[in-house]
Amino acid sequence: MPQLGSIGLRNYLDQLQIQANLKMGKPPTGLPVDPVAFCKEILHFKPTVYQEQFLKDTNGFIALRWSRQSGKSHVVAARLLWQSALNNGVHIGIVAPSYRQSKMVLRKVAFMATFLPKELILSIERTRVSLTNGSTIEAFPNNPLTIRGPTLHTVYCDEMGFIRDDFDLYDSILFTLGTTDGSFIASSTPGSRDSLFHKICFAPEYSDFSRQHVTWKDAVEPSGPLKKNLLEKIRKQLETNPWRWTREMEANFAEDEDSFFPLALVTSCVDGESEYTSMDAKLSDRILYLGVDFGKHRDHSVVAAIDYDNETQKAKLIHMHRFYLETEYASVIGYVKALCSRWQKVRKVYTDVTGVGDFITEDMRNSGITQVEGIALTIQSKTDILGNLKQMMQTGKLSMPYDSELVAEINSERYQLLKTGQMQFSHPDDSHDDRLWALALACYGVRMAAPAPAYHPVVLTGYIVKPKISIANLGLEKKTWLRDPLYNQTSRLCMACGSRRPVDVVVCPKCGAHS
Repeated sequence: MPQLGSIGLRNYLDQLQIQANLKMGKPPTGLPVDPVAFCKEILHFKPTVYQEQFLKDTNGFIALRWSRQSGKSHVVAARLLWQSALNNGVHIGIVAPSYRQSKMVLRKVAFMATFLPKELILSIERTRVSLTNGSTIEAFPNNPLTIRGPTLHTVYCDEMGFIRDDFDLYDSILFTLGTTDGSFIASSTPGSRDSLFHKICFAPEYSDFSRQHVTWKDAVEPSGPLKKNLLEKIRKQLETNPWRWTREMEANFAEDEDSFFPLALVTSCVDGESEYTSMDAKLSDRILYLGVDFGKHRDHSVVAAIDYDNETQKAKLIHMHRFYLETEYASVIGYVKALCSRWQKVRKVYTDVTGVGDFITEDMRNSGITQVEGIALTIQSKTDILGNLKQMMQTGKLSMPYDSELVAEINSERYQLLKTGQMQFSHPDDSHDDRLWALALACYGVRMAAPAPAYHPVVLTGYIVKPKISIANLGLEKKTWLRDPLYNQTSRLCMACGSRRPVDVVVCPKCGAHS
């Protein structure tokens, strides 16, 4: 035997045990071959009718379009564990919109694995469950390059409708399943119609998928795990947002035409490998901008932090903290001050000074937060702030972790064109947009702090036409300043980009210059 340390010796002995089990070529005794019986006898839960249909489905490619709270990730975790326990040397991968989401699914598998015979469990780790028969179940990041490398027998994709590079990821999954003739399971509540999951559910070229559709009517008790009291709470919460109810509870694709941020646009900003940074983390050599939206009784106070890269000119949402209702404003100020103290590269803190926000912002300055700057949210400023956020999304200059509640909140923001040509924003009743505004304020800070565009000299040629009007007839002999053509003008010319804007708008909305 080779010279090994304690860890190396343990791994060496584990491999010997695996090889011995593989040579036997038999599944462990006492485990039911039927997946439904496996759930009942080993995992101690009784599958519903639609869960049994999924467990008995032998198709190699399965699409689960199920509603929220229908138990899809639970029953999929049970099926993955059954497959790995009954078959020697099976390797299963789990992917999701974020690595954190993949590990959450694996956590369910790890919990269920504790019900297996002890001699079958080799190790249970945060990202991997290994069995003594050589089978493994592992969580992977949402990265096409990462999933392409290993050879897998089954890949499960959770919440596929919200994965950014879903087409590239699916191509990589097909490559990793190609040598094993493996199987693929995709589950999700419906998202955008531009997603691959929508094509899998409806397009003829994906007709080889076994498609299963489960609504809240199928999942409500006693037929499913959805509690009636919870259903009523969800129904009341989404009463004024029928599109979200259609997507999440009826499991049908629906788009709100009045949404300012289309769901496909929001999903495109999700970075599968990104996670929120805790306030205890040490950050160095970062350029950070904070956005703070105040609330107490009906809305929440929220703090969002953006990490801005000067070289790539891209921003990343790294922190989002939502306070409980009735949280005192002093606690919010203390939290922001602690962030500025620990993250010493905070350039600006932008706050909403509408209403009580003006006094809170002044208290922040008095407490030593010198970076704070308040913005009054008027109809025009709201258009500028949310327009800036949308532009950053459209140009690929903003990325954020997968947060299903944040995605839904951004997508729920509606707009209406007024007779004046201005846009009025709103959100459904009994919902919130505080996280959206905290994020938008932080991103607006990036724009306000951006350097002015380089000056390019321009030569204008032409003729100056001087009107031949007698000054005496105008009565301006003693008021020469009124003859200035710039007096009483209604717009000003930006010297950086050449666009015009109203005279009372200090910052150019097109390029951000102050000229």
